[in-house]
Amino acid sequence: MLVPDAVAEVDFTRPLSAAEATGHRALVAHRLLGTFYEADTVLLPEQGLGALRGDFDHFYGDGLRRLREASLSDLEHFAFALLDDEIDVTGAWSVEDLATYFEHAAGEADAGEVESLTTIAAARRPAVAADTYLVQLALDGLTEASAMSRNLGGAFGPEQSALFKVFIDEFGYGVHEAKHTTIFRKMLRSRALQTHVHAYWNFYLAGPLATNNYYYFVSRDHASFFRYIGAVSYAERVFAPSFVKMIETYRGVFGDDVDLHYCEEHAHIDAHHGRITRDEILLALAERHGAGVIPELVRGIAEARLLGGWFEQDTAAQIRWADDLDTYRVTGSGIQPAEAARRVELAAGSPFGTRSHDRAVLVVVEDGAAELITGPTAASAPMARGEAMLVPAGRLYGVRAAGSACAYSVRAADPDTPAVTPSAS
Repeated sequence: MLVPDAVAEVDFTRPLSAAEATGHRALVAHRLLGTFYEADTVLLPEQGLGALRGDFDHFYGDGLRRLREASLSDLEHFAFALLDDEIDVTGAWSVEDLATYFEHAAGEADAGEVESLTTIAAARRPAVAADTYLVQLALDGLTEASAMSRNLGGAFGPEQSALFKVFIDEFGYGVHEAKHTTIFRKMLRSRALQTHVHAYWNFYLAGPLATNNYYYFVSRDHASFFRYIGAVSYAERVFAPSFVKMIETYRGVFGDDVDLHYCEEHAHIDAHHGRITRDEILLALAERHGAGVIPELVRGIAEARLLGGWFEQDTAAQIRWADDLDTYRVTGSGIQPAEAARRVELAAGSPFGTRSHDRAVLVVVEDGAAELITGPTAASAPMARGEAMLVPAGRLYGVRAAGSACAYSVRAADPDTPAVTPSAS
C-alpha cells in the first residue's frame, strides 16, 4: 500500500537532506525503493500461489521491471545522496587507522544505550512498544541476508569464502528449522503477531526502511563493494551486544511469555560473525588491496553507524508519541479554520494505509467517527466529529472509519497549537 495521494505530494527533484531522513519524503522514497529492491528476490506465499498467480506475474512482469529499471538509480540518488554530505573520509588511511576507527565505533555502540529499548522500558504500555520495535526488525528478519546474497558471486579470494560462512549461518546450514527467518517467526508467533513477509508493511517507519534499503543499495552496485564490507562488518560486530540488551528488555516486559531464541542465536553467532567480518574480511581486504580501498571501507562503517542511529531515533519517537496520544488531542480554540486543508473521505471498506508529514499537522474529524491507528498492536484512538489529533512531523498514522463512513481534514498545525493534558485519572 503506497498511498498514491501521499506519493503525489512529494517533490522528487530535490534529494533528501539529513534533517529529512525520517520524514514523509523519506518514507515515500524508501517504500518505493524497498518494493523495487525486493522485485530482485523471490517472494512466494507459504500457502502456495493458487489464485495469487496473477499478482506474481504482475509483480515480476515486464511492465514493472521496465519502470523499476528506468527510475531506480534516480530514486537511489534522491534517497542516499545525503550520505555524501554527512560523511567525510578524505585523508590518508592505513590498515591500522581502519582497525582503530572500527574498534572506536564498535566500542561506542557497546557502551551506549539502544534508544528504542530504553524507550520500551519506560513506556506506559511496554508490550505495545515492544511489538512496534519487533515489527521494525521484521522488515529484515523475515528476508534475512537477502541483500548480502548479491555479493557472494564472482571471485575475490579467501574473503569470499569467509563471507559465505556468515551467509550460510544465516540460512541455517541448509536446515530450514535453523534458518534465522524461521526462528524469527517463532518470536513473532509468541507475541501472536503475523509471520508472513510484510504483514505489517503499513507500520514500517522511514528510518528502518532506509537502513534495510541501504544494504540493497550498496550491494546492487558492485563498485560499492568495499563500502558494503565496511557496513556489514560494523553491523555484525554490534549486533551481538544489542541483542543481549534486547533479551534483557523483553524478559523485563514479558517474562517467559516470549520466545527469544532468535535474540539468543544472534547474541551468540554474531559475536563469531563480528570476528570473522573484522579479521577475515574487512582487514584482510584492506591488507590485500591497499590504501585505495580503505576510505570506502571506512565510509561503510560510518554510514552503517549513521543509519542505525536514524533507525533507533525514528522508532523511539514513534513509540513515545503512540504511547501518549491523549496528550496530543486538540479541542475547541486549538482547531483553527484552514482554507488549505485537505479533505479525505473514507467508507467502512476503504483500504487502510498509513502516512506521515514533513511538518506537524492536525487531523480533524469533520463527519462521522474515526479511529486513528499508530502501530500494529496499539489500541486505536477513537475520534468523534469535531475532534482533532496533533500529529508531529515524521510520525506515522492511519485513519479508519469507525462507522459506515467518515471524513477528516489534514491541516498544517501551528507549532504553538495547544494540546489536551489528561487528568491524573
